[in-house]
Amino acid sequence: MRQFILSLLLLACTTVAAAVSPSGTLPVMYIITANQQPVTSREQKLDATLYVTAHGQYPALGSAANPLPITIRGRGNWTWTGFDKKPYKIVFPKGQGQKLLNMPKHRHWALLAEADDYLGFLKNTTGFSLSEHIGLPYTPRRVPVELVLNDEYQGLYFVTETIRIDKDRVNIYEQEDNETNPDLITGGWLVEIDNYETEGNIVLYEHNDYQDRIMVTPQAPEVLSTDQRTYLTAQLNMLNDAIYNIGSQQLEDILDLTDAAKFYLVQEIMTNRESYHGSCYLYKDRDSTANPLTANPLTVIPKWHYGPVWDFGNSYDRMDETFVYFNPPWRPQVWIEQLCQNETFAQRVQQLWYQYRTQKHSKVLDDINTFVSTITQAAKRDAERWQGAQNFRDNSDMPGRKQEFLSRMNARLQWLYSQWGEGDPTPIPTGNEPVFTDPLHTSHPSRLLIVNGQLLIERDGRRYTLTGQLVE
Repeated sequence: MRQFILSLLLLACTTVAAAVSPSGTLPVMYIITANQQPVTSREQKLDATLYVTAHGQYPALGSAANPLPITIRGRGNWTWTGFDKKPYKIVFPKGQGQKLLNMPKHRHWALLAEADDYLGFLKNTTGFSLSEHIGLPYTPRRVPVELVLNDEYQGLYFVTETIRIDKDRVNIYEQEDNETNPDLITGGWLVEIDNYETEGNIVLYEHNDYQDRIMVTPQAPEVLSTDQRTYLTAQLNMLNDAIYNIGSQQLEDILDLTDAAKFYLVQEIMTNRESYHGSCYLYKDRDSTANPLTANPLTVIPKWHYGPVWDFGNSYDRMDETFVYFNPPWRPQVWIEQLCQNETFAQRVQQLWYQYRTQKHSKVLDDINTFVSTITQAAKRDAERWQGAQNFRDNSDMPGRKQEFLSRMNARLQWLYSQWGEGDPTPIPTGNEPVFTDPLHTSHPSRLLIVNGQLLIERDGRRYTLTGQLVE
């Protein structure tokens, strides 16, 4: 009898799922795994096929008769374990990257379920919009779709570029795993400040009263030679030292403070209390030689950069009137409290805050309105599909969810205004002026300038020609 009842319940659940179909207002992505195996693991990759229907500006990719090969597996941490609606990672075969939904061609993509977002799927959407308009060099692109997996409707998903080194993503040199050439191990580096202990992490300790442990996961390269690990560890320790050396020029020499301020402003507007605790990315390009025709070529020393942004799942959950680094729910919020004491960093934040208020906020609101109108019908179908599921978030009323989101966002902006005021209207330096050292003065960072049509090196307040002659 018990088995009979369980069978009826299973049939009922299957019937409910099957009764919900795509809204027809978004592209639909169809994935079928080999033998229709369920995707139950974040480690095990399953062979599968994929095709996407055309809709509006988005062309079809593949077809039911001719789908494209992929692999699929689960992804995420809490978003994987805490919800029935699961996120996935899909990868096209080597050499067969695809231009998916008008986004630049690539092999690696995420299907984000955003089942934890009870504010109309607006958390990541708005965090990414802020990143774009505030001007971080790269923000992952994303497009909403409806997903059908193994002939079962899965609801509303967001096809999102994963954070990887690529000319259309994090555009830096990509060094090889296990590299030992000293000229190549200087970059590019893509790392993540993480909150999970994983094999291969580099661990150091923040110079604060708590002596918080900082865990850094190398994302690219992934497998490090001894030389690579030694170099990266030294760089991270140098950055740690510079952040705590108030008033020193060293921090500006190693960290791009404008990008750091952009990254920070996004997190403060979004009240993202996990922003410097996990999914916090930094990158650095490879050192390179410029002006090879000169007798003493200059060496470009790229700085570390914060970004790209990624996870805003904890945004607007706590509306305390405080900064994200004060009394965070998870320790540590690495480096940010100390960074805010740096005069140049604080000035950049003030300049960006002025720009955001006067020029950018209206554009973010436009993005929000467009997004809500685009997904409203699909969000209703998503709610029908997952009603009663584990930790279900109901976003069927998108106008209501938008109103609640904007209410929280406006409250946050008003509080920041009470702290920062109008901001600083002074134009922000472009940040494009490269920093150089020459081989004979490697401890003295220099800047390349063009003055009256002449290329000069500025070092220690003095200017020199490329041949080293002092310019009076």
